[in-house]
Amino acid sequence: MLGGDIAVAGPAAPPVEKAAPAAPPAAAAAPVSVQATPHAAGSQDVRSVPRWLTYERKETRIRPDQLEWVEAQRKELNQRRQGAGERLTDNTLIRVALDLLIKHQGELQGVTEDQLRQSLGLTD
Repeated sequence: MLGGDIAVAGPAAPPVEKAAPAAPPAAAAAPVSVQATPHAAGSQDVRSVPRWLTYERKETRIRPDQLEWVEAQRKELNQRRQGAGERLTDNTLIRVALDLLIKHQGELQGVTEDQLRQSLGLTD
């Protein structure tokens, strides 16, 4: 599976202990400033960490068509950027999709996935 911590729905697998993912190359992630705890002398240490380290990890199960789309979209967007800007990942696209869902949260209605999708105008 390419692009991160995305799992595809299927038969349940037994839990597996996994090591923490290796950090991507420093140039691949856009750094963000993080305020550290003040030193005893009163000055504050500001250091730069990759943006992805500021996010919470959450595993999700997605359909095969969703996985295919997000991988293809990531590849296309990264080709179009021609090295400019930050590297886009599957997780980048999922975060953007979640932001869109948050923006339309008032429209969400229903008690099933199909009903939630319909309340947002998503039909198969």
